[in-house]
Amino acid sequence: MRYGPDFSVALCVIAAIALAQTVLGFTLPLLAFEISASGTGLALIKGAGFVPNILFAIFIGVINDRIHKALAFRRYTLGLATVTLVLALAALSGRISLPGLMLFMVVFNALAYATNNAQMTLVRLTVPHGQLSDATALTSTVFSVISTVGPAAAGLALLWLGHTGVIVACALLLLATALLSRRLNPPEDLPPPQPFWPALADGWRVLRANRELMMMTIVIVLTNAAAGAFDTALILKLKTAVDVNDFQIGVVLAFAGFGAIIGSRFAAPLRRAMGHRAAFFWPIWALAALYLTIIADLPFWAFCLVGFAEGWLSLFFAIGVWSYRQESTAAEHMGRVAGLTGAIFKIGMPPIIILSGWLTDADALSSVLVMAAAIMVISALFLTCVARWGWPRPHRTA
Repeated sequence: MRYGPDFSVALCVIAAIALAQTVLGFTLPLLAFEISASGTGLALIKGAGFVPNILFAIFIGVINDRIHKALAFRRYTLGLATVTLVLALAALSGRISLPGLMLFMVVFNALAYATNNAQMTLVRLTVPHGQLSDATALTSTVFSVISTVGPAAAGLALLWLGHTGVIVACALLLLATALLSRRLNPPEDLPPPQPFWPALADGWRVLRANRELMMMTIVIVLTNAAAGAFDTALILKLKTAVDVNDFQIGVVLAFAGFGAIIGSRFAAPLRRAMGHRAAFFWPIWALAALYLTIIADLPFWAFCLVGFAEGWLSLFFAIGVWSYRQESTAAEHMGRVAGLTGAIFKIGMPPIIILSGWLTDADALSSVLVMAAAIMVISALFLTCVARWGWPRPHRTA
């Protein structure tokens, strides 16, 4: 099926950015671990990557609604190339530091978030309405493939090129992407913008009025924090206790991506069969149990299986809240509600991730996993005791 040259260019640009973001998101925390020789250093870089979602997510959607998407897209892409080239020059001159890596992660992920936000509207501008579902599915497939093969490819590239070589390669890829984005120029008529703060306040009013979504949002703050602790503990356990190389770490993360792809194929029918509450509730308990499994000394293949299961369950759980958000929010408020919830979802991640790195340095890696599981259990109890969901039954329907 043909979608037109503008969509093809946009898809190539977004795919390249997603690949660079995946590779750098894998490489830079490991580089921080080598620079600092500590789990805290790795955790600081991982935590810094979530700061843009917290600080900017609620504003970026409103800002992008006020400017031409193709122009914004080109400028964001050029910004990504520029900051990565600066990092590459710092790596080549041996001047990389932890504060510099943290600043890079904040700026890079802010620009990447803005680019992804703009591309959602670009799909609507570049694809006929009757083909939107197919174009969205194709875009999701590309992202899924990148999230699966990206970590393994990054680990292999680290073995061949080293950290500096990987950063330079990403900078060159993003520079080529910025040049390609100049070919993107679909026609667009901007609607009269609403006043900024009233528009944002209206989105918050809609979110607060949706009690079910508010309860889910509070739970996601906790479960995301737990997931951040688990991800940090998993990498540090593989790096320090199991003593695997960077490629093998990438393979474990790739299994998580593969689990997410498999989970996405069955999520919709399972959710319909279980009902939206049960589909959101029961994975929390399963993930809590899964987090505790890697306390034991497992062989490498078992870590791959844990990664696969965690990817499957996390994706199924995430689809539960994404689907309910779409089902319960009117289209005219979706951008603002998505931006608000997206920012709130990540609030707990940076401090818990940094705490996880600190605990690992204090030889308390098992405590990180117990903490992650405990936060999950608290989340489930919150749904039962505060949200008053009871114990969701499979027969409940969305």
